[in-house]
Amino acid sequence: MPPALAVALEIYTWIGLGATVLLGMAALVAWVADGSWVAVRAVVTTTPGSEVVRWFDDSGVLGEAPLPSGASVHDEQVDLWARLGRHDTVRVSRTSPLVRSLARLTVGFAALALAGLVVSTVLLFLEG
Repeated sequence: MPPALAVALEIYTWIGLGATVLLGMAALVAWVADGSWVAVRAVVTTTPGSEVVRWFDDSGVLGEAPLPSGASVHDEQVDLWARLGRHDTVRVSRTSPLVRSLARLTVGFAALALAGLVVSTVLLFLEG
């Protein structure tokens, strides 16, 4: 195996491993900080200022929040995710975009590290 290729594969492997660990920890911290979200069926109400959604949580408490962007409204009702313990926060998806992005970056760098490791190992055995 040419020395330049061996060095490049080693660099890809170590950068991939390091980034995987750092981004994985960041994704875990962001996921924990994001909290728990539960599915709710909310009713869309038009107010003089904007559209709001109202829903009842599991304990029967009424929640109200502005209609999030990206929510598709059908028959004055919409399926959303409400933060557990809060009655003023809803969103369209269960996980936050930050957590999803960090998780995808973690998987990408893990794939880079694995590819570098596998290719260098295969070339090492083919050389010998």
